[in-house]
Amino acid sequence: MDEIKLSDDVIEQIKDFNHRFLIEEQELLIDKLILNEELKELYKEYGLCNECKQPNIGHFYCKSCNFKRFHQNFKNWTSGNHDVDNFTQNTQLKARKFEEILEWIEHKSFINVKYLAEGGFGTVFKAIWEDGFIGSWDSEKNQWHRLMHKEVALKCLHNSQNITTEFLREIELLLILAANKSGRIIRCYGITKDPITNNFMIVMELKKGSLRQHLDKDFNSLDWKKKLYMLQVISFGLEDIHSNGFIHHDFHCGNILSDFNDKAFITDVGLCQPANMKISQEDNTFGVLPYVAPEVLRGGVYTQVSDIYAFGIVAYEICTGFPPYHNVPHDEFLALKICEGLRPESNYKIPNLIFDIINQCWDEDSLKRPNVVELRELFRKMYNDYNEDSVINKQIKEADEINSKSSSSTVKSPLLSTSTLSYTTHPQASYTSRLLSFKNLSKLKKTDDNSFELMRID
Repeated sequence: MDEIKLSDDVIEQIKDFNHRFLIEEQELLIDKLILNEELKELYKEYGLCNECKQPNIGHFYCKSCNFKRFHQNFKNWTSGNHDVDNFTQNTQLKARKFEEILEWIEHKSFINVKYLAEGGFGTVFKAIWEDGFIGSWDSEKNQWHRLMHKEVALKCLHNSQNITTEFLREIELLLILAANKSGRIIRCYGITKDPITNNFMIVMELKKGSLRQHLDKDFNSLDWKKKLYMLQVISFGLEDIHSNGFIHHDFHCGNILSDFNDKAFITDVGLCQPANMKISQEDNTFGVLPYVAPEVLRGGVYTQVSDIYAFGIVAYEICTGFPPYHNVPHDEFLALKICEGLRPESNYKIPNLIFDIINQCWDEDSLKRPNVVELRELFRKMYNDYNEDSVINKQIKEADEINSKSSSSTVKSPLLSTSTLSYTTHPQASYTSRLLSFKNLSKLKKTDDNSFELMRID
């Protein structure tokens, strides 16, 4: 079917209108001339392209013109991998806004490349991208306008020389989600390749560090209002994922990034797996054990309610400051105890309203867990009700008083001069994504008294 366009006659009559400030006569003329409702809405929202004069489909984004620009440039680059080339080209041709553009970026475009961290399936570096990402089209210079000298993160994917199309589709998911209105999903700019190992690297938005690093550094300076705001914005990001019908699969404090303020950004959506994993291997369970829901540990698949369980663990971590189960080995025994009902414990007092939500999130019965919209509304209401007369404010004062007096609490009061959190992590505790293979466990069978009976395979 041919694309529906405005006729030359219609364009001639409306080309000088300012779509943002239409007077009544212009509104009536637009309604009379543009009969296609979709075109009319696009015009009123985004105006006309400066070049082809057809309605833009995003802010200063003309799909028709940009389609031609990208297509004409395909001959000027290659990743050396047919699947990566096709994937990158298709995302460019399908893009409806600048945030959905994925580029192939030569590694020589990056300077000051420095190691940041090691993950379960990749190594993260930071670098300066000299050209920077595409921000708009410069009609006068007939070239892309780029935000130059951009600091970015480079995630080098281990064993990705034979990267799978399934994994590339997960990168496409990042593009879709990052373009959503909340701005709480880390943006992906493109793909490059390590010239030494030939491993592919994802070029992503850079933040100061992970939420875990932020809590370690600044926990004792975070009051409850900041914690509530943080929980609210994280729920916004998770809502973006779930409302689009997706699942994160690996939701934990290492995959939530921060600028070391009370804002937070979700990353690595769907990327908690080896880049060369075939679809036939997807029955394997990958993740960070303390955040994995018991139904998944027992062999079930990841679902949105599994993400909600992980959110509950993250919320508890934000409230108390401690990584979950930091003082025990992350092994088969811990997996068994989680399936039997074990949850993180701390002497740090949490206001009851918040703790009730956390308990709902990590309920053994996944059907009793709240959905992300309910979570967002609960935390939004508590944040907005943060005043002298509210129930949450009274509970916060009570919790602060208990925490400041408790000699057994290992967490310092936020009123103390130091903000750094101090704790000891067990040498066999792991907070990076890995294959969780507990072959000695079969299924946990629920008994009549709602406890669990472990069935072992001899």
